[in-house]
Amino acid sequence: MPKSTSSGKRLAKNTLLLYLRTLLVMAIGLYTSRVVLSTLGVENYGIYNVIGGFVSLFTIAGGTLISATQRFLNYELGKKHDSNPNKVFCTAMGIHMMLSAFLLLLFETFGLWFLNAEMNIPAERMTAANIVYQFSILSFLIKIVSMPYNAVIIANEKMSAFAYISLLEASLHLAIALLLSKSGLDLLVTYSALLLCSAVLIRMIYGIYCKRHFPEITRFAIVKDKSSYKKQVSFASYTFLGSTASVLSGQGVNVVMNLFCGVAVNAARAIAVQVQHAVEKFVSDFMTALNPQIVKTYAAGEHEKSMHLAYQGAKFSFFLMLVFSLPIIFRTPQILHFWLKEYPDYAVEFVRFSLAYTLLTVLSKPIITEILATGEIKTNALLIGGLRILILPICYFALWSGYPPTVCYYIMIGIDLLALHVRLYILRSITGIPLKEFYKHVMLYIFIVSFLSIAATLTVDSLMDDSMLGNVAFVVISVVLAAIIAFFGGLHSSERAALIAFASKRLKKKKEMN
Repeated sequence: MPKSTSSGKRLAKNTLLLYLRTLLVMAIGLYTSRVVLSTLGVENYGIYNVIGGFVSLFTIAGGTLISATQRFLNYELGKKHDSNPNKVFCTAMGIHMMLSAFLLLLFETFGLWFLNAEMNIPAERMTAANIVYQFSILSFLIKIVSMPYNAVIIANEKMSAFAYISLLEASLHLAIALLLSKSGLDLLVTYSALLLCSAVLIRMIYGIYCKRHFPEITRFAIVKDKSSYKKQVSFASYTFLGSTASVLSGQGVNVVMNLFCGVAVNAARAIAVQVQHAVEKFVSDFMTALNPQIVKTYAAGEHEKSMHLAYQGAKFSFFLMLVFSLPIIFRTPQILHFWLKEYPDYAVEFVRFSLAYTLLTVLSKPIITEILATGEIKTNALLIGGLRILILPICYFALWSGYPPTVCYYIMIGIDLLALHVRLYILRSITGIPLKEFYKHVMLYIFIVSFLSIAATLTVDSLMDDSMLGNVAFVVISVVLAAIIAFFGGLHSSERAALIAFASKRLKKKKEMN
């Protein structure tokens, strides 16, 4: 069997597994959010999310290191000679352990002071907030130490592990939410304590899985070769600005909103982020399956194929996001009412802006992976990181000037639109491939599909009423129409043929099994 055919089947299989996982996890997660919001109330829900967001600000370095670990593991596995992924893993573990110790020091000094002196939390809830803060610290440190294990699973493209473990994690969160109402203790403290227990269990499961399936990679030993640490830390340092900007534009903006608008707005943003992540998961699952192949093909010297995968990834990611986002954007109030019954002010606006923002950012992710694959990341880190880090101070100034919190989304969309084009220029300077290739094969199809899909959704919206049956029919018809438009208007004939062939084989195999 040709190598390209095998890798294509593996990509399709991994993506399908992740999508099945996503549907189940999304359904459980959305219902869990409804139960948690109803049980905790808007104030406690907002407090938990703003504290969790504040703790996330300290994990910037963790995001840069996991990118470095992922890249080096993929590169090692893609090499034809002298591959040593175990050394990469052991080096990563050592770095993550040192990072955890450093973060703990920051958490218990500056972080503790900021929580008690600066954050906008009701005085009567400060004791509970401090307890939640400590539980959140432990949960995040556990995730930091777990990152190299996750990188090993992704690099080896064993996506079924994520499917099963993620489903277990979502089920645990649902069980926690249902148990909350039975607790006679402080609900906010109980919720954060149980989530910590869940994080410990999931961390143990990932570790056991990796030890059993990849013992040759995850066999830990202290690496004394300083150059190994230097390579990963050096690579991570160049991506530090980008990771900093991502965290500041997400959790940093959340903290700024808390300073000027209070915990009710944090609750609204938490709801919007929950919807955003649920829809974005369809795209991130596809990219999780695709990213290793982009890096491995580049490491094998197949640069044109790697670039083709990145361009396809950008186009497919946008179409997937568009298909599921449009019906939610058009009928956000009805969906939120069905999901949560009662929801805080700004929730509708935040959901719509969050989905629009994600439609833009998914275009950049395959481009970022391609740049990381080349190893030439210095220019990208300095330019993009320096540009996106402006989001937080501009949002702070806008809110300080009296603008509503929705202004933050205008700022984020504007800066990330500029960042996309800067990344394309950087990629052109590295690979020499003209920008017209991206605009011709990606952007042109995106504009066509977006225009036709919006027009079709507008038409369906005008024909359907606000009843339960009307809303369900609207969502189903809108998704089907957008998918059809994307399939026929956004894909080349070869891409359509590949998808049809894959679907036919899956159906034939299923019939044979029956």
